[in-house]
Amino acid sequence: MIMNMLESSKVVDIFLRYDVSKTSDSSKYKLTELEGITNTSFIVEVDNKKFVLRIPGENPDVINRESEKHNTLLVQEEGLTLPFIIFDEVNGIKISEYYEIYTYKDTDFKDSVLRNKAFQELKKLHNSEIIFQNNFKPTEVFINIADKSNPLEQEAKEAGLQVVKKLTEIGLDEKPCHQDLYSGNFVVFKDKTLLIDWEYSSMGDSYFDYADLFWQNNFETDKDLKNKSLDELGISTTDEVEKFEYFEILSMITWGLWAMRRSPNNNDGKMSLNRALKKVSNKKP
Repeated sequence: MIMNMLESSKVVDIFLRYDVSKTSDSSKYKLTELEGITNTSFIVEVDNKKFVLRIPGENPDVINRESEKHNTLLVQEEGLTLPFIIFDEVNGIKISEYYEIYTYKDTDFKDSVLRNKAFQELKKLHNSEIIFQNNFKPTEVFINIADKSNPLEQEAKEAGLQVVKKLTEIGLDEKPCHQDLYSGNFVVFKDKTLLIDWEYSSMGDSYFDYADLFWQNNFETDKDLKNKSLDELGISTTDEVEKFEYFEILSMITWGLWAMRRSPNNNDGKMSLNRALKKVSNKKP
């Protein structure tokens, strides 16, 4: 999708401001919009070079861009992500070199090779000595984004508090986590799977990453895939599976409320919250 002149002018201004290009003629720029949920991103072609530009959108939660930049630099040093050229921690604008990559789809997790490469990168992250700055806490964020006037959201919030209480009793770990593991945040570059977009990265429990990965990529609809994947991750005992399931409910509540804030009539958000409430109800004695 080629952009209009107003958008081109904005991109030109950004490239001049950050000294990425000296070219001020917008007709010399070619812009192609990339798919995204919150941010607006473009492939920008100018001066016989290609870049990726991210312009942050409005999020239901407040992202700390300084923490995001700090965390991204840490995983960049570990070889877990692609590098950037410009990262403005004040406004969140990010410019990177364009790389020829393959972006995962949710169906790619059915492929054992791609799935286990993704698992391997997550385990590298979780087992590393990286100390992230905290940016997003799944055990807390749902409390602040639930609409007090919406009965469904309030019920989901109360369920979330029950889940967090149970997880606290089980025991929580503190490891570097990505915390937004929909398929598009896994890419393949030169036969290596990498993670991108560290907006929600923080110290947290690796079980949230795994549960979030499963929920956002429809593992729930394929019991054989889910069971096989749990086994591959080493989640096998009754206690481990219980902890995973509580984090899966927390993921449903967190992103369900997030979707409702983005669009109050969002059916996906309502579906996610109702699914979470059903799972909580099934866990009650």
